[in-house]
Amino acid sequence: MAMATDAATPVRTHVPPPHRLSFAGLVRSELIKLLTARSLVVLLIVTVLCTAGISVPVAMTAEAKAGQSATEALPDFIDTTLLGMQLSILLVAVLSAVAGASDFGNGTIRVVFAAAPRRTPVLTAKLTVIAGVTTGLITVTLLLTAVVSWLALTPGPLGTPLTNSMSLLSLAGAVIATVAVSVSAASLGCLLRSSGKAIAAVLGLMIVVSIVLLAIPSRVLPPGFSDHVFGGAVTTLLGTADDTGAWAGAVVALVVWSAVFVAGAAASLRRRDA
Repeated sequence: MAMATDAATPVRTHVPPPHRLSFAGLVRSELIKLLTARSLVVLLIVTVLCTAGISVPVAMTAEAKAGQSATEALPDFIDTTLLGMQLSILLVAVLSAVAGASDFGNGTIRVVFAAAPRRTPVLTAKLTVIAGVTTGLITVTLLLTAVVSWLALTPGPLGTPLTNSMSLLSLAGAVIATVAVSVSAASLGCLLRSSGKAIAAVLGLMIVVSIVLLAIPSRVLPPGFSDHVFGGAVTTLLGTADDTGAWAGAVVALVVWSAVFVAGAAASLRRRDA
């Protein structure tokens, strides 16, 4: 009787899942999560409104300087166009940190890892979506803001800023800063696995560290040190690109900082369980 019972017991075998999420599927999943989270959508809208809502009124109410040529108006145009970015870049940091850590906070990361066991593509898809959406919105808003600001500040040809290297580098620098801040903040979210900790970390790097360095005598620090910390590099790219060397140095610094944060997030995902 015992032998018959043993023979009738079914043998459990592991059946691998018939389907794994492709990278395109991961990107689509991350995009859906980003655009269906009400708090993140609100942050996106507020970021766009700040980018244009601060600069455009200033440009519309500014008094045109008599006898000023279109070329001479470029510094005022750049400062006015990028004025809203001083606040928007902080919102980008908060938005990206929350989006990067959200899956760990609500536990959905376990489902994601079950559908896509290879964790590096998961991180890549997350960073691609977060940085892509924020940078795309900022870029479009900046271009529209630039057009309005130029028309309000000067009657010069609309193509003048497009033929001036300082103007182009200044606008490109704002976009590059947005990409770097978004990628870095989202990576910190994945690394620290907490929205609060990630926000504190990225804002600390952008604001607190820069303030502390201002209190240290410049002779104590290596030359150009303050300009190459995370917050200093972001500040440089959000200003007028009248020094090409400083602009390029800030770009390199942000690339290095972003790479460090991404590497840390990738290592954390590979070594730590969800």
